[in-house]
Amino acid sequence: MGAILSIGGVFIDEGALRPLAAEIDRIATSYGIPEGTEIKWSPHKTSWIHQKLHGEARTNCYGQILETALGFGARAIVICWDLGRTAAQGEEAFSTCLTYLFERITYDLNNTNRQAIIVADRPGGGREQEETFLAEFLEKVQKGTTYAVPDRVLLNVLTTPSHLVRHLQLADLITGVTTAMVCGSYTYAKPLFPLIQRMLVKNSSGYAIGSGLKLWPNELANVYYWVTGETVIMRGGGAQGFKIPTPHHPYEKDEGLAI
Repeated sequence: MGAILSIGGVFIDEGALRPLAAEIDRIATSYGIPEGTEIKWSPHKTSWIHQKLHGEARTNCYGQILETALGFGARAIVICWDLGRTAAQGEEAFSTCLTYLFERITYDLNNTNRQAIIVADRPGGGREQEETFLAEFLEKVQKGTTYAVPDRVLLNVLTTPSHLVRHLQLADLITGVTTAMVCGSYTYAKPLFPLIQRMLVKNSSGYAIGSGLKLWPNELANVYYWVTGETVIMRGGGAQGFKIPTPHHPYEKDEGLAI
């Protein structure tokens, strides 16, 4: 694979927002994580978690957070794009990933007959990049996309630094673990992914493929099998499906790395 661009999010019911954050705080405290420390899948080398919370202890901490989120009904969507397999790069690839995510958010809100407000981590790169991101998202909220009407998302996306919001840290954890699985980096991700797999949004046939987890380009289809264990990819709104892994296509065999 080339570099993987990923974007993901987590649905939290409004009634669960405060109690879930409180439980994540409690779990963090029980592992000695100082108040105000951001929980991340790949913490910065200066972070207390990077320096002090290692191996099984970190896995157990993160596992308890994910299990708690699952108990509060959290559901997730993750988009992964292999930049090494497409001509689209940078902002173009990110924009398309954002469209894929928005469409899946909208599908799920339609299916559950709900509306939502979206909160996102503040983009890096300063005010100009943030304004570009917000303007692009506003267009989706106002006009929708080719495959999604916009009436389920109530406002333009709200941004805030992720270190201030436990729910964004949860989304980072879910996206990071899932991306590691897609890349075949199993050692730390695989013990945690079964909890995330239960959170992934499912389609009408009960599969996460293409709904809770979207990989691009389509030649990565076999990777779905090694990540989720699901054996069928549905197409055409569930009208047809084909089995995976498909012989003589990339990743017919598991090429995961023990790193």
